[in-house]
Amino acid sequence: MPNAHVNVPAIPQVPEEFDPATVDFLLSLTPGAWLETLAQADLGPDRTLEWLMRLRQEVSPIQAGALLTTARLRQRAAHKFPHAEKLFFVTEALEQATAWQVADHRAAWIHRHAPPGSVLDLGCGIGGDTLALAQQRPVIAYELAADRLRFAQANADALQLPWPVRFVQTDWTADLSADSLPEAAAAFADPARRVDGRRVFSLHAMLPPLAVLLDLARRIPALGVKVAPGVADHEIPAQAAVEFISHHGVCKEAVLWFGPLADAAPARRWASVCTGDGAWHQLAGPGQAAPVEPLPSGPQLEGLYLHEPDPAVIRAGVLDELCRDLDAHLFDEQIAYLVNTRPASHPLAQSFRLLEVHDFSLKRINRRLQALGMGRLEIKKRGSPIDPEAFRRSLKPAPTDRAGVIILTRMGERRIVLIAERVQG
Repeated sequence: MPNAHVNVPAIPQVPEEFDPATVDFLLSLTPGAWLETLAQADLGPDRTLEWLMRLRQEVSPIQAGALLTTARLRQRAAHKFPHAEKLFFVTEALEQATAWQVADHRAAWIHRHAPPGSVLDLGCGIGGDTLALAQQRPVIAYELAADRLRFAQANADALQLPWPVRFVQTDWTADLSADSLPEAAAAFADPARRVDGRRVFSLHAMLPPLAVLLDLARRIPALGVKVAPGVADHEIPAQAAVEFISHHGVCKEAVLWFGPLADAAPARRWASVCTGDGAWHQLAGPGQAAPVEPLPSGPQLEGLYLHEPDPAVIRAGVLDELCRDLDAHLFDEQIAYLVNTRPASHPLAQSFRLLEVHDFSLKRINRRLQALGMGRLEIKKRGSPIDPEAFRRSLKPAPTDRAGVIILTRMGERRIVLIAERVQG
């Protein structure tokens, strides 16, 4: 007997943005109980239809989708924001929002080094930086998008901030042009780095572009501007200091500091790193060339350790300072791996004990993995065109639990493979 045809209901789309009526609904008292229930629930994709059907018993389809989206965004935001269960987000704004520890770090820098008075948050989005700044001093927050502004205001109300926040829905650049920006001791700007749906990399292509921000710096000298960590060196204004910020091993942003906020910097370029324990570490220097010494081979490799710097250290150009701290050197001036004769207990580097170095040969690597009994493999690369995951599929690890690290790199024009073990601690 042929199988009967079964109609499987299509899973409705869950919205990522909200219209004004939906924002009204979310900010009313009605969703409270549902959002509390959803906060503790499994909201995986396979549960979407189930949850929408339950929610639609009490609210409209659009409201059901908004509740589910809000609950999911709160769960995703938990690693970025304390009290995320109380806050409101939109998808794009959450993706762009700075982690709380980084926002708090920036706000503290502004508070320590700016003159007394309020601070402008220009382009506040859902309020991530606003919430941090208002822990330190009064804030005037500008945002053009109505939904983001209303969520930012609700988020400020939810956290009962120690300092007041005044929200302004307008294009702050228009107020700047009209010379009608409020009086403030400092300002923080987060220009858009997506224009017409495309990511832009030049400071001159941001919205607003660098020229407008320099005009702002003449109006309010104590200025910080969030930019991408890949900012081109030649585009950094001469009067700015640039801080490259890493959070849990990822360098996601940089800040251009102007006026007294730049004058207080330890150098024109420096790295600030927040490690997994929440501690902050800085490294600054004149950016001199780091020492270079080629890797030995064979028995001479015994007792050597390789150190991988935090990416903020690399972007800040302070490898020479890290080499000095570790009494280490590079093995290639173009490759940001450090080598010395002892493991490092350093918050700005990960250490590996070098076991072998080989010219690149898949057959040789697989033979050595079997001989060394390495079964659990971590693959790293720097200066190599090889895709790590494609390379992994070609490996033949030993049937053991011994962990090893394969590092694909080069020394000059020579493609090499380092076999190593991670140093714990």
